[in-house]
Amino acid sequence: MSDNINVFLCLRGDLNLHVRLLSLTGVLMKVAICIPTDLNGNGGVEKHILRLAEAMCQLGVHVDVYGKTPPSSSASTEHFVPLETIRHEQYHIIHTHSGFHGPRLLAMQMTRRAQQRYVHTLHTVSLDYLFACRAWWNWRCYWATFIEATWSRYANHVIAVSNSIRNWALKCFGIDDQKISVITNGYSPVNLPPESRTQIRSHLNLAPDDMVLLFVGRGCDPVKGTAAVTTTMNQLYGKYPRIRLLAIPGAGFDSDPWLCPTGAVPHQQMPHYYAAADIFVNASLSEGMPLTIVEAMAAGLPVVASPVGGIPEVITHNQTGLLLRRDRSDLTKQLTRLIENAPLRKKLAQNAKTAVQNLTWQNLAKKTINVYESILRN
Repeated sequence: MSDNINVFLCLRGDLNLHVRLLSLTGVLMKVAICIPTDLNGNGGVEKHILRLAEAMCQLGVHVDVYGKTPPSSSASTEHFVPLETIRHEQYHIIHTHSGFHGPRLLAMQMTRRAQQRYVHTLHTVSLDYLFACRAWWNWRCYWATFIEATWSRYANHVIAVSNSIRNWALKCFGIDDQKISVITNGYSPVNLPPESRTQIRSHLNLAPDDMVLLFVGRGCDPVKGTAAVTTTMNQLYGKYPRIRLLAIPGAGFDSDPWLCPTGAVPHQQMPHYYAAADIFVNASLSEGMPLTIVEAMAAGLPVVASPVGGIPEVITHNQTGLLLRRDRSDLTKQLTRLIENAPLRKKLAQNAKTAVQNLTWQNLAKKTINVYESILRN
């Protein structure tokens, strides 16, 4: 790559993988991950892109990440490349994500070269959101669905982050089932010292004996189930005055005595917040494959979650977590089970950690590289 192009992730890693990639293309495979959005946000798509890129780089793949604004972490910002500056003709793989669009992406796809391959990752299918929230007048969902369908049909291969999304794509977008595979969200293994829990609780003004429930998500969006969580917390607080809801970032909730809002939390600090909690709660109406649930399970938290999207693909009820009814009418009941049953919390936490142990970003990066290799052969 020429000197005037900033490289987001340097070339290093497994020599055997280098040899494999060289043998496929004649030169080292170059990948451009493109998304016309801000990479400094805390959304699951942005986190997915950055973690996946880092893992592929560690495996020896040359990866550049392009977006509108740089990531918030200093290491990523230093080598960020604005999407408008991309010279897409020098890449073997162009990897796009979700239902985002932009004139630069359209121009790239109109001028794609014969030797180039396009991969598109579906993090959701917006029709699912429409049906779940009954947001029939949300024109953005219809437009996003059109983009998701167009990108999926245009790509050489589609990656869905759950079987649920794969099924939506097959049913709604008319793509061949051999063209789409499933690679979930993942986590980065972290070993925190035992005192981290005490330190972060002290920082958040949480007492050692507080029962802390963790909620992560854009609470101002009704799809995340803030109203159901609020109703449940008001019921539980009357019975358990030491219960607290650690809400990241905390938008969508009123100033209740049980609420502990954090504001925005950089992704690299999230392991400390998982360590501070006793239970992870998800009450969403629609999901793809929540990054936060995989991370919470990997951190050894018992999870109570809605049975939507890819969540039942990683959680087995009463074994690796607790799944709610689809109407979430049993949220109070299931949380009460965990609050009053420490052995159950311990069992679910241990089983959850085992269930997701293979979902590291490095393992998922290997699967993604296998997709790249497969379509480059054809």
